[in-house]
Amino acid sequence: MGILVARTRQELRAMIGSLKSTLEDAGLRSSVGFVPTMGALHEGHATLIKKSSKENSITVVSVFVNPKQFAAHEDLDKYPRTFEADCELCLKAGAQIVFAPTPEAMYPDDFKTKISVDEMSQVMCGAHRPDHFTGVCTVVLLLLNFVAADRAYFGLKDYQQFAIISRMTQDIVHPTRIIGVTTVREEDGLALSSRNRYMDATARAAAACIPKSLRAAAEVFLSGETNAPAVLLAAREVLNSVSEFELQYCELRNAKNLTEVEARITHESVLAVAGFVQNADGVKTRLIDNVILTHDPDRLESLLDFVRLGTAVK
Repeated sequence: MGILVARTRQELRAMIGSLKSTLEDAGLRSSVGFVPTMGALHEGHATLIKKSSKENSITVVSVFVNPKQFAAHEDLDKYPRTFEADCELCLKAGAQIVFAPTPEAMYPDDFKTKISVDEMSQVMCGAHRPDHFTGVCTVVLLLLNFVAADRAYFGLKDYQQFAIISRMTQDIVHPTRIIGVTTVREEDGLALSSRNRYMDATARAAAACIPKSLRAAAEVFLSGETNAPAVLLAAREVLNSVSEFELQYCELRNAKNLTEVEARITHESVLAVAGFVQNADGVKTRLIDNVILTHDPDRLESLLDFVRLGTAVK
């Protein structure tokens, strides 16, 4: 059986209902997992889909390049669109349904609503992309309502997005459980991203400073350092040593509410980096990444694995 493709909310609900009925007729309980994406899928997305497929009997993947989260000067038209390959990846990873609506299906002409999370959306990436997270929250809430999933899966590479969506669903008491999944990385530690395909060898070499900077900070933290400026300095020294990398921000934030950590690291925190690399022809690519600094046993192993990866590629 191939992947099912829904283009409208009505088609989506009918497909989910049919799959649920089939399971229930066989005496099986059904649960729905959801992976929202903008397409151009890669192994990082496949990891989310596989986790959903393991934990749910039905997995839905949305493929929708959301115009509301792009500013006028950003790369909406250039964003890669690889729908056939995306569907193949979804099928191989265990999904049953791809939801691929048009912008008109998501946002009718009389659509007037915006969803936002105050304060958390105004820092980090939000300080440089003012309307971005309003667009993200609006589309994600619509999608969560359309799919009515038990669980939704988000990669932790965009930690700010995960934190904001978690807070949004908490505040409005949305029934879908939001689950964060550890970032999938290339052999040298660079986080997988749809935008990596924009980079030539020159930009790719410069981008390697991002995971190196995060590992440097993680090593300082794991050595027992809790002074926030010292941890930040370890990361910034690496970033500043690469002239081809244009730093946008390098910040240490509380992992739960994204408030700035200025003195001591007393709670689980996220060290986040954003910046630009440039191809030989002058085309720039914006990249983001982060590392979660924690002693929580549930996340500590991921942190240690990240540091070990750096040792392996030195």
